[in-house]
Amino acid sequence: MPPFDMEASFGELKENFDKVTNKINTSVQSALDENKRLGGLTEDTKAAVDKALAEQGHLKTQLDEIQASSRDLEQRFASGRRGGAGSAKSLGRMVVEDAADKIKAAKDGGVNGRISLGVFNAITSLPGSGGSLLPERREGEIIAEPDRKLVIKDLVTVGQTDQALIKYFREIARTGAAGIVPDDGVTVKPLIDKTWDATSAEVQTIAGRMEIHKHMLDDIPALRTDIDTTLTYEVNKVENAQILAGDGLGENFSGLITNATQYAQGTREQAGATILDRLRLAMLQVAAAGYTVDAHVLNIWDWAQAEMLKDSTGRYIFGNPFGETPTPRLWGRAVVDTDAMPEGDFLTGAFKMAATYYERQAVEILLSSENRDNFDKNMLTVRGEKRGVVAVKRPLALCYRPAA
Repeated sequence: MPPFDMEASFGELKENFDKVTNKINTSVQSALDENKRLGGLTEDTKAAVDKALAEQGHLKTQLDEIQASSRDLEQRFASGRRGGAGSAKSLGRMVVEDAADKIKAAKDGGVNGRISLGVFNAITSLPGSGGSLLPERREGEIIAEPDRKLVIKDLVTVGQTDQALIKYFREIARTGAAGIVPDDGVTVKPLIDKTWDATSAEVQTIAGRMEIHKHMLDDIPALRTDIDTTLTYEVNKVENAQILAGDGLGENFSGLITNATQYAQGTREQAGATILDRLRLAMLQVAAAGYTVDAHVLNIWDWAQAEMLKDSTGRYIFGNPFGETPTPRLWGRAVVDTDAMPEGDFLTGAFKMAATYYERQAVEILLSSENRDNFDKNMLTVRGEKRGVVAVKRPLALCYRPAA
């Protein structure tokens, strides 16, 4: 048997993915028109659309997994060259390892003022680490790993910035399309006209603090656990909620929901339409705008109700509940269920194309004795903070439907 050729396999999958995507793009408008004209899709059209969307999602999953495998090999090789073991470290572990001398000095000599334990780009996905609940991701693209639960930050493109203000252009409208034209040197080529809007977003700070007893400096494993399970978790939880639903007021991010294109398929809905029916129409709306949906975001209760749907024989539509994977999928697209999404609402779209999250500063950990009555109580305050901003550059790539 010949050895596995990752590059050739990726090329073949990419070719098939492009073919399926082109097929969906050419048929999506006719499906929408049929739905409007007949008050629904015929069974044949419905089956064809479902099959194409599922096939596209399946191929994208395979592409993502090959990319993830390739990236993992590259990272392990790079770690090996640096003399490292190639294993991920939690933020607490990084603090303990990189700031051990500072911690020991603070234990022996006391904390005067504040001590910085460092700025860390941590991957908090270790077993037993509280950070695995909301892992920090550094990739600049969505990687659909089969062994972990995704969060909002995983869906968008992640980049870095050294500026306090991000200026960018948003694509707010697109008209026209490519077409077949004679090669006569006279015919004007079709115009794909985009409307751009210049805007900006200010980097914001996400922070939290907790108090620890001074004697915890003697117990480094306990300090590591507290940093992972409390401080890092809470900061990352707010970060993900802001990326999704920040309303842009005051110090809040202007998040994905605030900038998404509103769901506009109400007239095409059939009587008794469910959230799953609307999600499929939302996928077609995004496809009609020229983008390939890569994920859905639902409220935790809405997704639970979808998972509990059964057919006429009492069998679960989504398969064996005991065989659930950490990354659930719907029509082949990743599903992120979060309580940051209002119940009854959903957001679907091409998240990686739609938005970029710029990090100005990764998590900084500070230790101080000068807070309230710390001295009297023999307590210390640990503060964690990070800085970032989200920029939604293609609102048409996101479709948001609020609850009726």
